[in-house]
Amino acid sequence: MKTIYSILYVTLNAALNERVSVGILMSNSFEHYFKFSSEKLGALKGILNSERYNLVKNYLKSIEKEICLNSNQLFSERELKNNWINEGYIIYLSKYSNNIVQFSAPKPIDVDLNIDTFKRIFEKYIFRYTEEVNETIGLNIYSKVKQDLFPKIEDRVNLEMILTSNNFENLFAPIEIDFIGINEIPVAGQTIDFEKKHYYLENDIARFVSLTKAIELEGNSKGKYYVLGREPQKHTDKNHQLWEHIRDSDFLEFVDIDEVGIVEEYLEEHNVRPFFD
Repeated sequence: MKTIYSILYVTLNAALNERVSVGILMSNSFEHYFKFSSEKLGALKGILNSERYNLVKNYLKSIEKEICLNSNQLFSERELKNNWINEGYIIYLSKYSNNIVQFSAPKPIDVDLNIDTFKRIFEKYIFRYTEEVNETIGLNIYSKVKQDLFPKIEDRVNLEMILTSNNFENLFAPIEIDFIGINEIPVAGQTIDFEKKHYYLENDIARFVSLTKAIELEGNSKGKYYVLGREPQKHTDKNHQLWEHIRDSDFLEFVDIDEVGIVEEYLEEHNVRPFFD
């Protein structure tokens, strides 16, 4: 089978065609591998404004989440539900997409697609390849929620939306939310990886809390907000303390990802409907 690859670039200045490669997608129509460099993306934080930086990060992570569903294939997924990864569509993206993240035209390469060849291509065109163990754990959490909960609530909420100040006036930075709905009060939920580095964990929690505040300021009403995840290992003291604060919070409701039926039951009992048409 023919192997192709496409490089993902972040556009810095469209007029001058200034761009930086941050990730790569490889496919042979049967297997798909994707990875972006967190280190290289982080270096752009001082160049891009916060809104553009968060849009780029959320977009790359949304691709990563969609592809990285199988824990035994770190960056591979054999059967995507929405199989947009094909040569024709990537050509379309490379020609017509005006997003800040750009795909290069797919190029054929005469190699068998596996993790070793993927690593070599990644290091040739992007950056050094690093195993991001904590991110992998997180992706397993996200994929479990996506598999176990999303199909059961998709008619009652908006799923996987990127919300901005266009949606809520007091939301100062874009955020990708797992689900949001409304009955007599707003209802929202976010999957959080409590095993990731503490700085990033704090940032994820802070951004979700800022979203809840923006929602409530919009409608002057308290809402119900779920944090989905797993209890972190106790040797990560700061992370475990933060998890305990959330678990004991009256403002946020923690739900273990093995008990997501709690969310499903609440949405059904309260006849929750999508927040946005």
